[in-house]
Amino acid sequence: MNRALSVRRDVFAAERVSSKTPREEFPFALVQELLDQLESGAAQSIEEAMERCRRTRSRCLPQHVTWSAAAAERYLDARRRDQESRDSADVPRTFRAPDAWIAFRTLEEPDERGITDYERTVWGRQYVSDDATLRELVIPTKGDAKERLPLPELAAVASVLYYGTPARIPSFEHHSPALRHPAPPPRPERVRVYSAGLTEGRVRLLRTTETDAFADWTAEEIMDLHEQHVVPRLGRVLDGRDRVAGAHCAGCKVLPECPVVPRAPDLLVLPPPTRPRKRRTVSVSDLRAHRDCPARYHLTRVLKLPASVQENEAVRRGRAVDGWLNARHTSADASPCREVPLPAHLPGLTDDELAPALGMLRAHQARCPLDNPAATRFRPQHRVMAHDPQSDVVVIASCDLVYEERGGVVVRETKTSAFPPGGRSVLLEKHPQLALSLLLLAGGVLGGDSRRSRVELEILRPDGVSLEEFDPGDEATVEHARTVLASYTVPWSAETRYDAVPRPGYDCTGCEALSWCATGKERVVAAG
Repeated sequence: MNRALSVRRDVFAAERVSSKTPREEFPFALVQELLDQLESGAAQSIEEAMERCRRTRSRCLPQHVTWSAAAAERYLDARRRDQESRDSADVPRTFRAPDAWIAFRTLEEPDERGITDYERTVWGRQYVSDDATLRELVIPTKGDAKERLPLPELAAVASVLYYGTPARIPSFEHHSPALRHPAPPPRPERVRVYSAGLTEGRVRLLRTTETDAFADWTAEEIMDLHEQHVVPRLGRVLDGRDRVAGAHCAGCKVLPECPVVPRAPDLLVLPPPTRPRKRRTVSVSDLRAHRDCPARYHLTRVLKLPASVQENEAVRRGRAVDGWLNARHTSADASPCREVPLPAHLPGLTDDELAPALGMLRAHQARCPLDNPAATRFRPQHRVMAHDPQSDVVVIASCDLVYEERGGVVVRETKTSAFPPGGRSVLLEKHPQLALSLLLLAGGVLGGDSRRSRVELEILRPDGVSLEEFDPGDEATVEHARTVLASYTVPWSAETRYDAVPRPGYDCTGCEALSWCATGKERVVAAG
């Protein structure tokens, strides 16, 4: 439903949702502008291009600017190498296309959808050969270049390049048609689709996941692929009415009336926004990242820039243990974990790191919920969505395991640790996802009888296990959970600058954004 509505420019939400953000949230915004300046010849150096992109640059964090400049330089170097390699191959060099290619379809009368004009476009860097016989699209990625994409996706891209007419795309705020070129050039004879990795600095011709064929097609091949793979799927996108909860709900035009996403008034205990601001999603992982450092939150949780550090052993061990448990708990018909032999190896762990992880799995066998004869409907890694209308925030909770017991709902969170747990109040503060789960249960978001529901915290150690329980029906416990969650959400909600001012005690050494952050580097040097 969200996808079908989002492609209709003339359909508005009953309550208009603001698109204003205090910082740039599109990771490629500055990269694209820098490349436009450099590839068009308007700027001769990255410094000159930066000066010409002052408006976008002013909305970006300094770390985002640093990453964008490095990404643009790596992209240009990869493109140069790719173009030089063509001199000995049967592929002409290509140059930046000045306008976007848009595939138009205009009907004399409205169709069954009430539509007369269709426009299809693609995102990426568009290029054309001197003789206009070859069109190419390069799709930037933040990490390494992709090798394959699904055939229907590549066919849809190729069909836009083939049928597309040069045009100017107006701002979405104006909701007006694209401005077509008065004298469109002839269609190309050949289309190619590439991926560009902005971390590794490489351009790679894409292949299809189904046939492993290169995305290098003639006009006849594209027309056939378009009819076979693109047209049916476009119809399903335009006519889709299914509702599936997810992170995309924040931008949905019908969220306030959606029956799939539960409404949870005052879940975050936040005042209404004082000024128009884009509706957001938030998870406990987001909140913890923001508490450590607002810049880290924006760079890694909003922009999702690729991590520049390796995960430590504790993180990899926790992921390996969680992965094995999730696979075991997937079905309610599965036997208890104590009846299953422990694995000989776990993905991501070396032989030396395996023993502590196996000790944790062995400890879990004594507390496995599948041993409970009253437990039913096991849902590992269960994602819960809720909309807090007061703060206009979509809350996302990813619960390790949710199951039902005698009419109640139980949320089991499993943590791995090398140390014994602290007191109950300390546990809520250390693991704010417990506080959020308590409030979700108390508010009825997860259903079930709250008097029979509970939150469980299972802490696995190499030498043992502890299991703590929290009651959503206990007012003091719920109020403490509300206070704990507010200590995270209130600063996050009020944030507007996202400056790199880590909280006292936060270790910048392991930060995913360290390589782009001058403040973090200074702290690491100062700490020796």
